[in-house]
Amino acid sequence: MSIADIDAINSVWSLPAKLALAVLFCLALPRLLAALPQKLQFAARYLVFLTTGLFMSVVGCFIAIVFAVAGKRHLANATAARIFSRLVASPSGIKINVKGEEKLGNTPAIYVCNHQSNVDVVIIGRIYPTHCAIMAKKELKYVPFLGLFMQLSNVIFIDRKNHKKALESTAHAVAEMKKQNSGMLIFPEGTRSHLEKPGLLPFKKGAFHLAIQSQYPIIPIAIEGYSHVYSSRKKAFPGGEIEVRILDPIPTTGLTSDDLGSLMERTQAVMLENLKAMDKSSSHETATASLDGGKLPAELEEKGAIALGETEDEYHEGFKKRRTTFRA
Repeated sequence: MSIADIDAINSVWSLPAKLALAVLFCLALPRLLAALPQKLQFAARYLVFLTTGLFMSVVGCFIAIVFAVAGKRHLANATAARIFSRLVASPSGIKINVKGEEKLGNTPAIYVCNHQSNVDVVIIGRIYPTHCAIMAKKELKYVPFLGLFMQLSNVIFIDRKNHKKALESTAHAVAEMKKQNSGMLIFPEGTRSHLEKPGLLPFKKGAFHLAIQSQYPIIPIAIEGYSHVYSSRKKAFPGGEIEVRILDPIPTTGLTSDDLGSLMERTQAVMLENLKAMDKSSSHETATASLDGGKLPAELEEKGAIALGETEDEYHEGFKKRRTTFRA
């Protein structure tokens, strides 16, 4: 059998093979994973999440290069995020129900979203705005493949422990947004909350400094508490429906640094209101600990990211004074 014959056979079988793999991934794999025992299901679905993340880190580099050459680097993040979301959501049994997606539009804005776990990446990928950059801690720059993709896709890296460099990152972010006519996506809590009931960790100031300096509106995004879909503490990943609400823009035109506190409070209030409204648990009871008299658990306080423009000492001093409420 000649090489030409072998090539012909391979070409004939290649399409059916690809179709079979697609059917296996989209139909058979989700059903197979859904039938597994809880702990094995958790491990299998999280493995899908990790392997797909590694795959997209590599593919994302090529996507970023293509868009950079085409002069549309701002589209790299949205493209890679949406592909990743689609690849992970189905095998993981995640169904994302979005309300208010039309509010994303093409107008530059600062998008702020509550942060529960790594699964947020799948959810955000589903709705990622096309003209939007990301601000990330500088440590991610050194993660293999992921760091390269982030650099190619114009991610703004910040050094949260260095006051001077953090301020420079803020100024750089505003300049880049204006230049690219793009927005910025930020998790204002600064860390994953892993909350079992509807609530928010104290907000950091970075997103709100950006909004005021750029005069871009804030568009809050509220992701329903999804411990019933994924819980690292319980080692459970049964899948299910997650509601996401894109809320009305909060204008910042004419605001100054003096309005920072009220802007943070207004944003947190509307997000918390919607988180409670989306709660599917039998009780909406929340255990609250005011930061004026209560104390955030040490493990979460340690994990909390330092806001842009704050030193570590300033963060801890400000933490005690914030009127925000921690809801566990």
